[in-house]
Amino acid sequence: MTFPTANSLVSNLLLSLLLLLSLVAPSQSNNDGYSRLVDWMTQNGGRVDHRFGIVENESGIRGIHAFDHIEEGAELLFCPWELIIGSSGIDDDQMMSSNGSDGMCRVIDETARQIRLGVNSSWYPYLDHIGEQRLPADWNGDAIMELQGLLSARDVTRHLRWFDMICHGDALDLEAKKSLVAFVSRASEVGMVPIYDLLNHHNGKRNAKLFLSKEGVNLDVVGGSISTEDWPTAWNWASPDGNNFAFLSFPGDVVAINPSSDLLRRVVHSNMALEEYQSMAMAHTESLTSGDLELFANAAANELFLTSDREDEIILDNLILEQEETLLASEPSDTNIQDKISAVRYRLAHKRALLIAELCCNTILAKRMSGSDEEL
Repeated sequence: MTFPTANSLVSNLLLSLLLLLSLVAPSQSNNDGYSRLVDWMTQNGGRVDHRFGIVENESGIRGIHAFDHIEEGAELLFCPWELIIGSSGIDDDQMMSSNGSDGMCRVIDETARQIRLGVNSSWYPYLDHIGEQRLPADWNGDAIMELQGLLSARDVTRHLRWFDMICHGDALDLEAKKSLVAFVSRASEVGMVPIYDLLNHHNGKRNAKLFLSKEGVNLDVVGGSISTEDWPTAWNWASPDGNNFAFLSFPGDVVAINPSSDLLRRVVHSNMALEEYQSMAMAHTESLTSGDLELFANAAANELFLTSDREDEIILDNLILEQEETLLASEPSDTNIQDKISAVRYRLAHKRALLIAELCCNTILAKRMSGSDEEL
């Protein structure tokens, strides 16, 4: 889940990473690792509601799931400041400096230092549970080819370049890289918050919110009970003719084409029902000129992929089967297979989102052509 307190710089880094992390099998089972994480949290002054826990879906993606109805006002989590990497209290700078970068680099450095300490770190149960994740920059040529050109070399190395230029970090330092990936995919505006950072995908109702206090951070249910729904995905896309586009894809086939900075801030920071976000996104797209809509729709229509959706599904099924056979044979995990799985999943999701965005543009254009809708 992404909550109203999420820092925009962190969110921008996260959006460009969605769907592209390649997961490496953790050193312990999810249930045992999560139980140890909860024990560590409660033994150090934290509180965790037992009605939610970690679940791994059929795609191998871990996330928080509610096992029972959780009423409005319930405290899902309390984490004292002592367990947060990045902020020491409510009056701390919330890992932000004047330009927002120094603080984030500081959190990455501190997390890397704790990772190097291993079992001697006070945060070991938390950092060990994060597991291993691989950036596209770590993939070999076979996996990159599976993206079918959807990402440029510049996009693939985006996070490493930021780490090098802003933090002066060393991407060859394994602990530093693990810390970077953990930060990009998990951090909130106060830093690394154990357990809360497992809820980094929104559930569609924005019904939980992070509150800051002198004692720590609380995650409470607001506006209704916990449920599960899809939430928007953000896409960057370079068309074959060299134009760069961005779009947000919402549930219900609602799309915001080339969202403005203001729209992105409202999506990240506002506290509205899903229907209000959909209405806001549709109003934005309908405000675009016919020329802008035609440019996007034509570029999407001219995007030629090497494989169809059905072929992608078959390729994905075969890769997953190959991965399962490797695990059953007790052979070392093949990171190349895992990377290919991530790449095929990404291109399949991207292609489907692009088709929906193209249809959205054409629907608006058709209404304008028929005279049923005037161009704004």
